[in-house]
Amino acid sequence: MYEYLQGKLVSKYTDHAIIDVGGVGYRVKTSFSTFQELPEPGQMVKIHTYLHVREDIFELFGFSQTLEREFFYKLIAISKVGPKAALAILSGGSPAEISNWILAEDAKTIAKTPGIGPTTAKRIILELKPKIEKGLGESGVGQLVSDLGDQRIENEAIMALEALGYSRSDVFKKVRTIVKDSEGSLSTEEVIKLALRK
Repeated sequence: MYEYLQGKLVSKYTDHAIIDVGGVGYRVKTSFSTFQELPEPGQMVKIHTYLHVREDIFELFGFSQTLEREFFYKLIAISKVGPKAALAILSGGSPAEISNWILAEDAKTIAKTPGIGPTTAKRIILELKPKIEKGLGESGVGQLVSDLGDQRIENEAIMALEALGYSRSDVFKKVRTIVKDSEGSLSTEEVIKLALRK
């Protein structure tokens, strides 16, 4: 119903913001990631929205990036994951980070989210992992691991390892661990060699 709101940011908090649009103040629930990207109160802002309607409850959820909202849609399509739980998950990491957790089957990290237990975390991985893998092309790889380091090197290492017969989930898990644990920058060859040793 509401694609986005554009107006003056009246106030912002870690879990919601108030936006004045034409003299009407909208209370919009936000993730911590969106909170961090919002400007200071008094400035103009554009926020992508989702209206949740249930019985007598009307709640607006807002996202600074359309990518975050798209990931939110994927999460709430999963059984037992409502809008509040999905927002809590997105507050724990960016879509790129959460995608990495899912590809690495890291249910423990996902289950750290308040309201998300081990069973729900495993369900999220089970349902979203195939969708994330299917949506990855050469350009998609960098988007998912961009928070870890040099995108070009990661892309090359991942594609080389896949060419050697590794499954995509193993590739992401290996590259993520290697880059994360590295004290300095690594070359493509170094990442591949370290992955082959694991």
